[in-house]
Amino acid sequence: MNGADLERLVREPEPYAAPARLQARIALHGFGPADAEDFHRWLWRVAVRPDALRSTARVLEVGVGSARMWRAVANLVPSGWSLTLTDRSPGMVAEAGGVLDDLGRAADVGIADATALPYPDGAFDLAFANHMLYHVPEPARAVAELRRVLRPGGRLVAATNGDGHLAQVVALLHELATAWPDLRVDTPERLSFRLENGAEVLRGAFTDVDRFEHPGELRVDDVDALARYLASMTYASDAATAAAVVAWIRERAERAVADGPLVVRQRSGAFVAH
Repeated sequence: MNGADLERLVREPEPYAAPARLQARIALHGFGPADAEDFHRWLWRVAVRPDALRSTARVLEVGVGSARMWRAVANLVPSGWSLTLTDRSPGMVAEAGGVLDDLGRAADVGIADATALPYPDGAFDLAFANHMLYHVPEPARAVAELRRVLRPGGRLVAATNGDGHLAQVVALLHELATAWPDLRVDTPERLSFRLENGAEVLRGAFTDVDRFEHPGELRVDDVDALARYLASMTYASDAATAAAVVAWIRERAERAVADGPLVVRQRSGAFVAH
């Protein structure tokens, strides 16, 4: 990705209005070991367990994003499942709809607010809220809505991260924020819904909550991928600032991998609530 592309990325006004920022963040996670199990396939193996659900389950996802999960587990989804996939961002809804079309999978894909879902009580057997509850201003309110639209005994799968996730990259973001104190720089830490506090939030609406952890490690040796990730967490409103910030990001990313891969710790996991 050249400087002009990075500048366009840092000038995207919202994190998920269009897929570019999310795609840059996802791409960094491709630097795990070659034999590492895909996170979403791990999620299905340990948390979803389709064999324990009805073959004709009604399934909801809030915060579908780019529908990465559905692409990763396409061959695991029972053919009788009815899918309803939602996001607050029209750009993400369009992206997800395209993915489901490519997969040849029928789904109702549309815009919805996780704190005010437009569905009746008990409408679904299974719901997903993956890596999105920490984006909701009031996670407990979204959890209550998800409990409402699930049938009695229905299951919620909610993936998130834990303290220390991507700590080595977060350190670079802190350097960026220090160098540019007036710049908005997001850091994926101390999330409002994380592995350390998610069970407590979920127990406000669900009786039983189980936690599953998926630790891992990335070895990032690609300057462009690291620069894209840093840019995806950065917001500059004018061209001059964007150009200067991108130059800083490129130089810092080059230094970070100059002596070998940047080893990055992952702390991800999921809750199952019912």
